[in-house]
Amino acid sequence: MQYSSAAHHQFLEDELRAQTEAFMVKLESKALYLLQNREELFVAQFVGFQEGELVLLFPNSRSLPRQGEYLYCFTVPKPLRDYRNWGNMTYGDLIKAKTNYSELVCIWQAAAQDKNYSIVGFRGVELAFAQYLQEAVGIILLLGPNKPPFEYIVNLQKQFDPPHLYENNILLNQDFSRHSIPSETFAQKRGAAEFVVNQLSLQNNIIIQGPPGTGKTQLIADICAQLIAQNKSVLVTALTNRALLEIALKPALNPLLESMKVFKTKITTDEAKTIPQLQTINTIQPMPGSLILATFYIVSGLVSQASASNAIFDYLIIDEASQALMAFLGLSFYIGHKNIWVGDTKQLSPIVMTNEDRIKQKGFEGLIFGLETFAENTSIPVYQLTDTYRLTQRAATYTSLFYKHPIVAVASSKPIRLVLNDLEEEIGKFFNPKGGPTLIKTEMEMGNLKPARAIQITSNIVEALIFSLEKMHITVLSFFVETTKALQKAIFQKVGYHKNLLIETVSKVQGLTTDITIYVIPNSGYHRSLEKKLFNVATSRSKRHTLMIADKDILQYFLLDEEVKAYLTKLENEFSFLV
Repeated sequence: MQYSSAAHHQFLEDELRAQTEAFMVKLESKALYLLQNREELFVAQFVGFQEGELVLLFPNSRSLPRQGEYLYCFTVPKPLRDYRNWGNMTYGDLIKAKTNYSELVCIWQAAAQDKNYSIVGFRGVELAFAQYLQEAVGIILLLGPNKPPFEYIVNLQKQFDPPHLYENNILLNQDFSRHSIPSETFAQKRGAAEFVVNQLSLQNNIIIQGPPGTGKTQLIADICAQLIAQNKSVLVTALTNRALLEIALKPALNPLLESMKVFKTKITTDEAKTIPQLQTINTIQPMPGSLILATFYIVSGLVSQASASNAIFDYLIIDEASQALMAFLGLSFYIGHKNIWVGDTKQLSPIVMTNEDRIKQKGFEGLIFGLETFAENTSIPVYQLTDTYRLTQRAATYTSLFYKHPIVAVASSKPIRLVLNDLEEEIGKFFNPKGGPTLIKTEMEMGNLKPARAIQITSNIVEALIFSLEKMHITVLSFFVETTKALQKAIFQKVGYHKNLLIETVSKVQGLTTDITIYVIPNSGYHRSLEKKLFNVATSRSKRHTLMIADKDILQYFLLDEEVKAYLTKLENEFSFLV
């Protein structure tokens, strides 16, 4: 089939409308309602900066921002810093009154000296806003829902407005009719980057499929180092700033950083602290022998320079490509003479707000799952990485159920401890001596997103791990925000805040590596928690163990995806507990 210019434009228009309507509900809501009832608006006091992180003081009388939550932080005139003066003002009214602002993300919480308050740390603060705050110690700040990426969608639409642009775009204007070629495998070893670069001498576009822990980020850095050595202009883009920073931190790019050849748009205070050699760039333009890093949002603005005859950069590398809409991947035609799309079609897809029924009715699925559409329905070569440096072999065997080619665990040069014999038997029994997954089944009330028994079991396991002999990174996951907040409250009350403890929703942790994962699956909304891509992400973060806590009858769910069912059935038979 072929997706017309009109179909692309209509989908993007529907998505823009859905995002706008959802955000308008927030803007038109009474500010006091969002503060006191919805717990989506926060009032905090500026404390200072600590290692590039913004530190704010919050009252414990209301909830705190969630770890991993992206917020819009802004200052307002002095009278509006007291919420008692808001009256009938809406959230939109407060934003209109703002005097300065920055987007940011919550990364940690801790108790303050005064037990009535907590301190919370944030990253992603823009330098201009940070400089403004430095001269305003003690100022009251407001934090609320962040606006959706409207400009990103509008930019993507622009490539379908002049008809000749779309007509000449051989990536988008083609027949998607399942004539894909079989994928090939290769390992992220010495020579892998050279292999990829050599393949691009044969074609202009390739896809690299990277299952969990297979070294995608390292491979991207190695490829960049080779291309810059050839004096090529290279642009790397990813959905998140965190992903871009992970690339910049790889040893292969150290010489480029030292020679000031790595540039990034919108460098934040914590990024400047982490990589002082990272250079700021305000306008994206090709520079031979230099590497530029920018998010999808920023790169979409290059559509204004789109030309059907001349690509802007020698090479474009898209990381997290599975989270890119087809329209964004289509921009590659105008941006990169040679394009490398790196991602995993078996992990998280783009998050959209368009109604699911509307998507199915109009056949928009292919436009949303862009990388999957190209990989399965075109002749673009696909290469799957097969060696995982994160998972144990037992975990890799389970995760392989989601992939065409089996994943093989590569022995770490630093052996990790899988047998946790310092834990009491009641908890230690949950950890398989070969690492990998465990299924813990218990009674859960149907429809309850705050399952008391599951939260209690999770809290007890976390407490035992936090105070065990070895310091390990622990991640507690759930699909639902409500479940995540309940877990945060219960666990932080039990063990306090620890930097090696993360409690988050699954949608925020793709790319994360941890020692131990606990995935809490309430007896409700299984079509969300057990959606195969999300389930794959949740169960493949850990170097050591993954514990799943679910209802005892979870396998009776009649709409269970076949691959997820195979995973859980195998696990129930091999290593499960009823508690």
